Amino acid sequence: MPIESPVVDEGGVSEDLEASIGRMLALHSPHPRPVLRSRARALTIVTSPEGLQQDVQSDYGPMQYHRPYRSQQSVSTRLSAPNLRIEVRPKIRVTSPSPPPASESATPQSQSPATPASTLSSPIAGVVDLTKYVTTVSPYAVAQGGLSDIYKGDWYKRESEDGEEKVVVVAIKLLRILTKKDQDGLRARKRLNREVYVWHRLEHPNIIKLFGTSYHMSGRPAMVMQWYENGSAAEYLSKKNPEADRVRLILDVARGLEYLHTHKPPIVHADLKGNNVLITDEGRAAICDFGLSQLVEDLGRPTGFTLSNQDVGPLRWQAPEYLEEEGPARTTSDVWSFGCTAFELLTSRIPYEHRIRDAQVIKDMQNGITPAGTAGDLCLAFDPRVKYLLDRCWSFDPSERPNMTEVRTQLEEICAS
Repeated sequence: MPIESPVVDEGGVSEDLEASIGRMLALHSPHPRPVLRSRARALTIVTSPEGLQQDVQSDYGPMQYHRPYRSQQSVSTRLSAPNLRIEVRPKIRVTSPSPPPASESATPQSQSPATPASTLSSPIAGVVDLTKYVTTVSPYAVAQGGLSDIYKGDWYKRESEDGEEKVVVVAIKLLRILTKKDQDGLRARKRLNREVYVWHRLEHPNIIKLFGTSYHMSGRPAMVMQWYENGSAAEYLSKKNPEADRVRLILDVARGLEYLHTHKPPIVHADLKGNNVLITDEGRAAICDFGLSQLVEDLGRPTGFTLSNQDVGPLRWQAPEYLEEEGPARTTSDVWSFGCTAFELLTSRIPYEHRIRDAQVIKDMQNGITPAGTAGDLCLAFDPRVKYLLDRCWSFDPSERPNMTEVRTQLEEICAS
């Protein structure tokens, strides 16, 4: 039941009521209460099931807090209402922050500040900007990863020959990046532009085709790709088609990675794992998401960009030299990750599955234990040559690992025999 709004004169609210409000806001907000240089001219208290929300325009700009109640009892005791929405508007520069778009309101990202459109929503030269032609089918992500969320969408594609419009089902990969400063957004855009520009130009049956980019979801960068009902290779083999030819699928991955490594200049994936390999409608494996982990990782700590889930990391698939060396990723490191991905797809087990914590994985690497651990003999069920090839990929000396052309050639021989 709404509580009738009290009448407050221009002189401001009473000291007792103002102090109560201050204590309540401090209780529910992780931020210090902004200092207002003039008294509030209006105070409205209404019931709301949505939680506590405070919209304040101060000398430092608009500030928004929206957090669920931690203790409804304490709020009820102070102001005798179970759920409240309090709006405090100062006398100076009163504005109303614009609400989030409907497509964002129900998504996991809605609880985080939206990236300003001015920082990341500029079209990328040489890449098709599909912002005006792409819509999301549902506000809910169909899949989530450590770096991004996947939405199903429609691309209203106009055929150039007859001008007829065709609807193409697409996957919209929304990067989970937050920004604190505008200059950080500019830096992110430059790096993102470079990665997306390279991806957009690639043409290979074992590389997921990037149709273009879109900024229709609150100005955040999203990549528009072909939608595949089969999903990731890891999910496909564990749930949808366990009887698939697994060796042929890792051959597909090897072909795609060889294409990247022999590109001019070479392209390092740097985040190869089963979830970054998709299964096409024809049942073939294709790689996606190369370079994006480096984009977010490089910008995450030095500039204020963060991941919404920093506990998710590719350590189990990464080469041991990543633990000791700094600098650009190398193709030899991708070869180690390929061995981990091949082991994952062949056995439906993650690398270092016998270890629960990443710290234990690091210790195993330092002790020379390979990702297969005690499960290495499982690969013998396919072909002894497969196990031998993976052991070579897992050499702790990067110079002793085979290149992807050699890996692809050996897998072709195994599949042909």
